Amino acid sequence: MTNPNAPENSDTFLCRIGTIFLLSPEKKEFDEYANDLKGALQDDPRVQWVKQPRLNTDFCSHLAVYPNSENSNSDAVMHGSDALRAVQLDRPLLFKIVVPIKNQPKHHHADDIPTDTYWIAWDGVVVMVLWRHEATSIPQSGGQIVMQVLEQACEAIGLGAFNQACSPACTNVFMHSDLIVRQLEDANDCKVESVDRTTVNITAPVSDEPEGVLFDLFYTFGRTSLIFARQKNLGRRIIDLEAEAWGRASHLLSHYSAHVEASAAPIRKRIKMRWGNRGWRREVRSLSAQTWVCMTGIEVMMRRWSELKNDFSDEVSEGSSMPIFEMDYSDEVKVIESIDLSRLESVSNQVESRLDNRLISFATAGGAISGAITGALVTLLGG
Repeated sequence: MTNPNAPENSDTFLCRIGTIFLLSPEKKEFDEYANDLKGALQDDPRVQWVKQPRLNTDFCSHLAVYPNSENSNSDAVMHGSDALRAVQLDRPLLFKIVVPIKNQPKHHHADDIPTDTYWIAWDGVVVMVLWRHEATSIPQSGGQIVMQVLEQACEAIGLGAFNQACSPACTNVFMHSDLIVRQLEDANDCKVESVDRTTVNITAPVSDEPEGVLFDLFYTFGRTSLIFARQKNLGRRIIDLEAEAWGRASHLLSHYSAHVEASAAPIRKRIKMRWGNRGWRREVRSLSAQTWVCMTGIEVMMRRWSELKNDFSDEVSEGSSMPIFEMDYSDEVKVIESIDLSRLESVSNQVESRLDNRLISFATAGGAISGAITGALVTLLGG
């Protein structure tokens, strides 16, 4: 549908937003990151130009981010030792790429790559990709090439790029909302005008160049996207930690169940079952301790996650931008807010209590026997 307030011959654009963390194995000066990235991008023949921002390093930061649990081992998830160092710049690098359509990756085999030309903004966490939108439908495969370009640029300078999709199983580089951007003569900033399922219609000020439109979009929605990315990363780790806690609690209960079953079995079978489950008390105590470590981690992270959630809510309310994030946000928030550690605590407490009671019983019985023996010896010696 034509916008009557749009300037004559103004371009309509499609913008996608994603999270790609710039990973660094060691701390460097923030200007060094920007300089190195600019050089690596300029060395890529697909990149037409790069505009490096003048950074205010007081507002740049190193962030701790967590990989997907599938890429870590269980103990690393439990202790958080797999945390990665990410870099967030206070302003994005802007660059333009031109890649033949035949050389771009398809998303879910959709043969609908819309263009060979994209404009990209990236601050080390939030990535936005923009292209001229002339089709009537939304192309699934548009912009996916960006991940490849950033990965190769980072690899060339000893850094990494980690794409945080909506879920670990998702292969989409971006969030699921597509921003259709139309320019208005009287617009002073970018605004969400309407929503049609996953299509969000945005109005933006008129700009002479596409990178101007992209910069306006980043200035308007970049901070909200940054908080969203950090909240989502922490939320995924909370979900992974809960899974680890329940895995250990389940293992713990299996040992205790085997012990109870052995106690009720006939004597010969009981001996065999107990031999097969030998050392179970030591392992149960270890598993219980690990469950408590997971629960403590969840509680600590939940406090930080709640702070980020409040910050995100304030940002989307102020900018009326929730439609951009809705598809990738609400379901996961409901999962995290439904986490209840009381059942895990109850399982650990009950098993530990029964083990402690058994030790007290043994100690009491041992004391009584020892007292009886001592009394007998005194009587004998006295006699």
